[in-house]
Amino acid sequence: MVPSENHPWIARLRLRSQGLQGGGLPGPAAAVGHLLAVQAQEHAYARWSVAQRVAGETAASPVDEAFAQGRILRTHVLRPTWHYVTPADLRWLMRLSGPRVDAANASMYKQMELDARTLARARDLIAEAVAGGARTRSELTAVLRDAGLAPAGTRLAGMIMHAELTAAICSGPPRGKQHTYVAFDSVVPPGPGLEGDGALAELAWRYFSTRGPATVRDFAWWAGLRAGEARAALDLVRTRLTPHHADSRTYWFHEGVQPGPEPRVSLLPCYDELVIAYSESRDVLRTGAATFAPLGNHDGYRHVVVLDGQLLGHWRPEHGVQTRLVRPLSDAEAAALAAASERCAQFTFR
Repeated sequence: MVPSENHPWIARLRLRSQGLQGGGLPGPAAAVGHLLAVQAQEHAYARWSVAQRVAGETAASPVDEAFAQGRILRTHVLRPTWHYVTPADLRWLMRLSGPRVDAANASMYKQMELDARTLARARDLIAEAVAGGARTRSELTAVLRDAGLAPAGTRLAGMIMHAELTAAICSGPPRGKQHTYVAFDSVVPPGPGLEGDGALAELAWRYFSTRGPATVRDFAWWAGLRAGEARAALDLVRTRLTPHHADSRTYWFHEGVQPGPEPRVSLLPCYDELVIAYSESRDVLRTGAATFAPLGNHDGYRHVVVLDGQLLGHWRPEHGVQTRLVRPLSDAEAAALAAASERCAQFTFR
């Protein structure tokens, strides 16, 4: 789609609603809680997504500490990929989306030769193993192999994902450079939580109030809902949101969010929520100068530079920060890029 005159306004509003502008959140768990779920299959870079939304944060240590202490959890939810979620939100969110994602994985499980009986057996063995404390993937591999379940190749990933989606396990504290898993109930508070329409309403509100302006099709993709379910969820919170009609689409957002001052340069990981949380309207990122797809490897540059919420180029963490931009910058834009690069250079990617 050709960049629209509406795109800059929408992009700046998203920058503010997502917590990338406007002072930041008071800590890593608050940043994750604000967004409800933060895509995190690349843990090293997803940590930077969180840190950028924390007030004044430049170091990795507060994010790593929150993760190690279980104030931020990492598990499969919403879609068949990892997300960060806070313990306060994970139980109701998993109740809502876990069975959906698990059912959608049926063809993948079949390719892995994992039938329902094998998955149930693996889940029970994994749950029993973590009941005694945190376990690494290699330790879970040994448990499953000893039981004759042959967790070779991708089968281990399938077994672990099923255990996550059925609320048996989630992330535990790192052990050196290794990730661990712990019992879901040991780190996620008990309680009935949200269900049914209450859960759908909360999901819709948390999405549109933190990622708006966005369309209902954007929401359906991000939340893993069918189109009718997404429309019904939007209807539950419609009166709390404001519509904006542009580009033959209807965008929804929380009226309390206003665009911030310009210019603002952000160095975002390729799977940052500003990039990945939209499907139909991801083209809002594009400008006349920057029409490249935001997701992809461009000669080793995988991550994106955005100016006021729109694409400006790519970056990579090498000898500080290296950037490749699509056009020359004004003095104010160059100063904003320098400030963003200095902040990023202080973060440890590992």
